[in-house]
Amino acid sequence: MKVYRALLAGNIDLGLTPGAPTIIGRSNGATVKAVAANLPKFEASMVVRGDIKTMADLKGKRIGIQEPGGFADLLSRSVLRAAKIDPKDVNFVSIASEDVPALVANQVDTAILHVEQEMFAKSKVPDLHAIGRMWELQPKTLYTFLAVTEKTAAANPAMVQAVVTANIEATRILYTDKAKIMPILVKQTGYPEKVLSESYDFMVKECIWDANSGLGPERVNFTADLMTKIDNIKEGKTPKYEEIVDPTFAKKAIEQLGEWKGPVCPTAAF
Repeated sequence: MKVYRALLAGNIDLGLTPGAPTIIGRSNGATVKAVAANLPKFEASMVVRGDIKTMADLKGKRIGIQEPGGFADLLSRSVLRAAKIDPKDVNFVSIASEDVPALVANQVDTAILHVEQEMFAKSKVPDLHAIGRMWELQPKTLYTFLAVTEKTAAANPAMVQAVVTANIEATRILYTDKAKIMPILVKQTGYPEKVLSESYDFMVKECIWDANSGLGPERVNFTADLMTKIDNIKEGKTPKYEEIVDPTFAKKAIEQLGEWKGPVCPTAAF
């Protein structure tokens, strides 16, 4: 959300913004549009202690969140819904913004983690494991956009085009050149190379990234309709696909680069 707010404020030109809030913002009149979505799958998981074998075992457990209504809280409640467990039957525990230490130290029984965080935690406590992966529980929900304001897109289209094209190229390198990617990941994250290597291999296996635009209408429209269904968007205010997405930059990039058809994780351009 900080990136989205910075985008609205004009402090940045483009940003990776959360899909649902970006769509909600559009319904409220924000002039922000998605120009790519190379991380469309909901890449996060509920990771739990070894004694939790199934989602039904979450009843009565300590559910780790940062704050009520925050990212971990909302996703934890999604897992509880899938398990048909009333939130009143668990104990929500507010912890620091970094979930890994609290889970490793047995301060909580669950944490919402990204893949590299999960692998890092498991390197400390081997019996930790994912009980629910959000991209499986919510397979059509869109995770992130590469977004830009309409003002910036109109004022500097060449810059926006360059960023979108580079973003798509970088995503393709993720699928084709692990040797080039690994030193960058180690430098930028500070995580051990072994942890990052395992995380990378797992995300490639799960086809987490979209090597074309990621802007297919099914996922975008599903997320917009879902936000309306749960009253985050007022009835009658659901933005249309063309109001949310500006596909022109991605289409031009794919014309230049060619459509990605694999061999790893082939995806449709639109």
